[in-house]
Amino acid sequence: MRKAALFSAIGILAAIGLGCYQPVRALAEEKPGVDGFVQIHDGKFELEGRPFVLRGTNYFGSWRERTTFDVGEDMAFGTVWGFYKDWSPAAVDEDFQFLRSRMNTTAIRVGTPSIEDFASVVRYHGYQPWFNADGTITDLYKNELIQLADIARRNGIRIQLCLLWQLSSEIEADGDAFKPGGRMDTLYANQVRSIAAALRDNPGVMSYSIGNEVLVRWKLNGTHPSWFEARAGGFILRRLRELRTEAPHQLLTVDEGASHANMMYWHCPGPEFAVLPDTDGCNGGRAFRLSDFVDYHGGHFYPVMLTPEDAGHGEAKVKDALAQLASYMKAARADRKPVVLGEFGFQIKPATLDPAQSGAFRDAFYKPVLAKGEELGLQGALTWLALPMLKLRPGHFTIEPSTENKYSPMELHVEKPRGGMERILFYAPHFALFTWGPTGDTPNATPAAEALAGAWVSVPPPAVEGKSAGK
Repeated sequence: MRKAALFSAIGILAAIGLGCYQPVRALAEEKPGVDGFVQIHDGKFELEGRPFVLRGTNYFGSWRERTTFDVGEDMAFGTVWGFYKDWSPAAVDEDFQFLRSRMNTTAIRVGTPSIEDFASVVRYHGYQPWFNADGTITDLYKNELIQLADIARRNGIRIQLCLLWQLSSEIEADGDAFKPGGRMDTLYANQVRSIAAALRDNPGVMSYSIGNEVLVRWKLNGTHPSWFEARAGGFILRRLRELRTEAPHQLLTVDEGASHANMMYWHCPGPEFAVLPDTDGCNGGRAFRLSDFVDYHGGHFYPVMLTPEDAGHGEAKVKDALAQLASYMKAARADRKPVVLGEFGFQIKPATLDPAQSGAFRDAFYKPVLAKGEELGLQGALTWLALPMLKLRPGHFTIEPSTENKYSPMELHVEKPRGGMERILFYAPHFALFTWGPTGDTPNATPAAEALAGAWVSVPPPAVEGKSAGK
């Protein structure tokens, strides 16, 4: 257990000089409904006058697209950006039909890359550039995002689009570039505006966020405040304001990690609720909370770590998860805004944990946690990567420890169709809610997938084109 300095809420304010903070209204006001766009009324989601919930998954393609890139010697790395390179509207449409029919999906969360995150796949793996020289999105990927939104809407699905995915490491490496008017600030302002302008009239996109889990860099500010969260928070706030201007019909959220609300780190129950100093003058010198500038909360919830010692005792972990969820919901709902789990799942340690153990826990975990969330007023959950990215048939792959890359402690050894084995790093199969049998063209739903499909059953999904809602 880490030895850490703990801060009370009052202590944080004193430590970083925020006694002048006063809550402000969000940038959004409740607006009259706009045809096809998800809106919020009386603290609840609506779509064309009917209740709406976010029931679905994070999505970066599936086994239907190429989701790895070769690095030589029968080795490949998993990548979340592969489906953009191997772009296939037909495959995406099949994925969305599958999610809608097998998991009652109404919403998915999709990311777009930051500059550093995409540079290596352009340089070494033949991807086309995502960014023009001025930071705007290139026409190739802009058209793919438009198609993605169109396909989603045709299938009765809405997209939460997380822009500038791997942002935090860039800010830590060169914080000055992210000051107002700095080099990266300017490039990313152009990126955000160009995407918003392209999609502003497309109801397939319901909302935006900036960056994935940006505000906490554990070694830098995990246990105490630092310069980082104010710089990152100010950057995010400027982008949210640009989105509000460029895409007024779409909602805004944040994608940060949810913490146990009873912990006393500065970022609990989530860093978007923390009061940040306006060091860069983006809020008139007034301290601010990012939660005041969004329409709904989208915390990432991974409440438990499953280990070999938990075999046969998973009920204790489920009980702990339920307590953490109740604590987080109490804190998050104080803002009277809808609360969604923008990512949802559990962690395992070691990464090579027996799939039989993690699978059994998964199938006991989802139903009670989702039911508790619904009881507490949660308005949706987007599990992490419900669709398997690879075909992993029983008896034809193994999970092995790996020292090949320090960021991937495990690797898959997968039989190749024509013999031999391929080593695949950077893919964690335990998150998938559909698993492969010995035969068949599509994977089978697990009890966890069925639990998600059955959550919020009183709220019918939006209509698929040509069909009535709920059919």
